[in-house]
Amino acid sequence: MKTTKRKLLTYITNSVCFALLTGLVACGGEGQETVATTDNEMVAEEQTEADAGVMDNWDTNRFNTTFASNNRYGEWDANDDNNLDENEFYGGFYDTWDVNDDNSLDENEWTTATADYGIENQNWNDWDVNKDNSLDEKEFRTGMANTNYYTDWDADRNKMINEREYTDGIFGLWDENDDDVLDNNEYNERYSRYYDTE
Repeated sequence: MKTTKRKLLTYITNSVCFALLTGLVACGGEGQETVATTDNEMVAEEQTEADAGVMDNWDTNRFNTTFASNNRYGEWDANDDNNLDENEFYGGFYDTWDVNDDNSLDENEWTTATADYGIENQNWNDWDVNKDNSLDEKEFRTGMANTNYYTDWDADRNKMINEREYTDGIFGLWDENDDDVLDNNEYNERYSRYYDTE
């Protein structure tokens, strides 16, 4: 009797397993990853995708939310008042463009950055006033003041740049085709060059 019950239990267990396996195969394997993946692994996978900078057609709102999370605005805001004055604005740009962190801008950094940030009709020799082949922060500020970026980014005209004006300013510069959307080509190289350095 015990042997019959054991055989019956084994038969039922095998039948249930076979039915589940058949159902999984019939569904084309859908759900297999969910069964084999823990919640923590799923969250980690989602975070990895977000951190990878997948930027397929991001509008200004999505860009603002994600870009603001890199805390560069906070780094630019030296006095922590949640606004950038003109001094902080130019200082932040100077530090951002100094990609090799040597506290000066060489001509290559300047040329790359002016192209990446859409600064036109400017000449390296006009910015490098003392002709030492590098820009100190004072020379940089003088050159940047001629671009009108601070005034242009100050959408509410209060003579301060808030975080949304900051991210909208970056977005506007990188949206080369002016379609109000950033694609991977417009975003990835610049973001990794200037903001993904940590």
